[in-house]
Amino acid sequence: MTTNPAKLANPDDLVFYVKYHIKPDCVEEFQKRWFALVDHMRREPSFVSAFVHQDTADPTKFSMYERWTESSKEDFMTYQMAAKAYREAYEKRLPEMSSTPRLIHILRPLASWANPKFEPVENDLIFYVNFQIKPHRQAEWKEAALIVLNEMAEERAFVCAFLHQDAEDSSRFTVYDRWNKPGRENFADEHRKLLESILPDAVLSFRTFRILKPLGNWVGV
Repeated sequence: MTTNPAKLANPDDLVFYVKYHIKPDCVEEFQKRWFALVDHMRREPSFVSAFVHQDTADPTKFSMYERWTESSKEDFMTYQMAAKAYREAYEKRLPEMSSTPRLIHILRPLASWANPKFEPVENDLIFYVNFQIKPHRQAEWKEAALIVLNEMAEERAFVCAFLHQDAEDSSRFTVYDRWNKPGRENFADEHRKLLESILPDAVLSFRTFRILKPLGNWVGV
């Protein structure tokens, strides 16, 4: 059994959320190459954890939530992206497999929660949510979000959650949360409404609400 990566989360981690849009006839090849890449990554001393997913609404869209102890994006590019031979074939082939270019968001960790009773499993229900918050209301919205997430963490089906602020756009906040097969009907709709209720007058836009299918999770060796 793997250790819940939320338990390993450090506020100084370098966090990426990476989105892929793959050509339909390349999906199988992409997953094979992608999983092999992550299996190499997990052996790096600075690797913390990674979750990989497929979008439930579009099976050609994938994403990865990954955490590292590299001190900066520049260090990551130098010591990981540019220095590892196992990345070369993957990086060369990725544009040919992709319908649109890969998108990489760098996130600043603000808080994390984990239910000690659960480990992430393949049938978890996962949400990834983006908010754009008015500049003068960010501290107030964050405080309200912490209250809601603290309450969520007490629910029986809760697995883990991460709250972030975008490192390159301070108005953008994200929530990544996992649930262990919640039994309530219309749970996704209820969950969306709950998150939308966090100080709605402070929100410029509720930008995305993605429901993700887990494909695997890795922690450092």
